[in-house]
Amino acid sequence: MRFRDMKRIIIIALLILGFTRANAQTNIQEEYLSLTLPPIETLFEGIRNSSTVQFYNYRMEGEELMLKTERRRWQEYISFYASYQYGVMAMNAYSNIGIDYPMIYQYSGSAQMWYSAGALLRIPLDQLFDRGNRIRRQQLKIEETRTERELWYDEQKLRLIELYAKTQEMLGNLNQAIQMYILTDAQFQVAEKEFILGGSNNPGALSNAKGQQVQAVLQLERIKSELNAAILKMEVMSGTKIMNR
Repeated sequence: MRFRDMKRIIIIALLILGFTRANAQTNIQEEYLSLTLPPIETLFEGIRNSSTVQFYNYRMEGEELMLKTERRRWQEYISFYASYQYGVMAMNAYSNIGIDYPMIYQYSGSAQMWYSAGALLRIPLDQLFDRGNRIRRQQLKIEETRTERELWYDEQKLRLIELYAKTQEMLGNLNQAIQMYILTDAQFQVAEKEFILGGSNNPGALSNAKGQQVQAVLQLERIKSELNAAILKMEVMSGTKIMNR
């Protein structure tokens, strides 16, 4: 009676654990098996077009404009001026030569224009002698930004290479994990049928088969999780869609 009760309990447990096998089979998606990674050069190009590289390009463009301004700063040393005036000059006069003679009034006026133009040269010697240094400092800022951009790009490429290699490795491991799951699942089904039909009185064999199946499922899910994480990181870094979800 004890063995029969144990057998009944195990059968109920198998019905419950059967959902694990069904869920694992459902989660094995065909898109992982048929996934083909794009050429790594395509992903490199995606990094080159990323927003971070554009940020460095914008900063470098602004520094190049500053360099042009610095080279033209000598124009501050020269200033031009001009003035223009227009007016009328007039003079009133009268003569009184006696009571017997009328007063004589005289008026004279003329229009006149005044204008002047010239240039003023003012050279601050400290700025003049330091002009070459200021231009060189601005050139170094441009080179610094360009170097910083390339260092960031090289760092991202190294990270991408590691993720790319890991993804290829995970794809190979995924196939092996699926084959292992299929094998352990088949072994469990055989042990399950033998136990239910009464061909085997050893519950330990069924328990071992179930344990191997569960381990195969866990290994399969772990590989899928790592593979999915690596693909997502590559998509974010390169801005390239690798797998549809």
